[in-house]
Amino acid sequence: MSELFIKTLNPKGYTKDQKYSYSKISLYEKCGFKYKTQYVDGIWVKSESLAADFGTAIHNAEEDIAKAIQANNFIDYVTIKNKFILKNKELEHKYASEYNVLDAKGDVPRTYKDKRNEYLEKYVYRLEKFTKDNPTYKIVGIEQPFDFSYDETHYFNGKIDRIFYDEATKKLIIQDIKSWPKEKDLKELESDLLQFAIYMMACELIYGIDRKDMICEYDLPLCNTTFRIEGKSLIEEYEPVIIELFAGIDNKDFKPNPSALCYWCPFNPIANPKILTEKPNGVCPYASTWQKKGDAVWKTLTKYQGTENEALDRKIIIEQFKQLVK
Repeated sequence: MSELFIKTLNPKGYTKDQKYSYSKISLYEKCGFKYKTQYVDGIWVKSESLAADFGTAIHNAEEDIAKAIQANNFIDYVTIKNKFILKNKELEHKYASEYNVLDAKGDVPRTYKDKRNEYLEKYVYRLEKFTKDNPTYKIVGIEQPFDFSYDETHYFNGKIDRIFYDEATKKLIIQDIKSWPKEKDLKELESDLLQFAIYMMACELIYGIDRKDMICEYDLPLCNTTFRIEGKSLIEEYEPVIIELFAGIDNKDFKPNPSALCYWCPFNPIANPKILTEKPNGVCPYASTWQKKGDAVWKTLTKYQGTENEALDRKIIIEQFKQLVK
């Protein structure tokens, strides 16, 4: 265990600003300005998407199945499937313009209705089959919560989707469930592996198992597979990243990181309005340095296109938005 870590679960005495989830620290890594807007200025915008809501439905089904297996209870697939079907009916109504449209992101284009039916007909049984085929694998954590001190001024909290312990190899298998339509390569996952590093730190404390005896996996129900990442070096690899990110936050280094992803940011003055619950358009002036041309071509502007009195405008917008969401 690194000397940086204080071996304390459920730490006391930390302020709200000192608490970090993976999503919070990851947001700073992606864009310091967006981090400041949310966590320092206190401007929150609820962004919703069909992909995220569909993924939550799969997570809920997998959680119910895992709980039955862990307790050695009957798996009530009828109830689990009915809950999944009802949730999908809600999604089909909520996202009427998207639900039955082919999603070209997978190896084979499928609609969400196709994905729903495939999960119900085939993939919902994967976990039960896996545990029967691998009797030494025991589920020891389901939506496993954790809180632990990282150092004197920062601590991590969150939940881990699923954790197995292999009694044969004495290995701990940490799983993150994803509803991706296809597998990703390691390069695409590079920025997300920080999440597993944090999970491994938590598991060392919860289960008392050395990091060299941990394996990290993405479980992909819609691909009918798991994507394994050997976890033994993840903490060593991402510990310097964590230190650097915390240093930037503590030093109030909130630089923007304009990119093509700004188009979907809720604080973008030219953001797609479909993703906004509230519309604080213009909160981030830097986002206008990128604009979309056509369906897939992005053009970066060579000159900042925001207002001349940027600081004053930003202050007014922030105050107006805080009043709006009270």
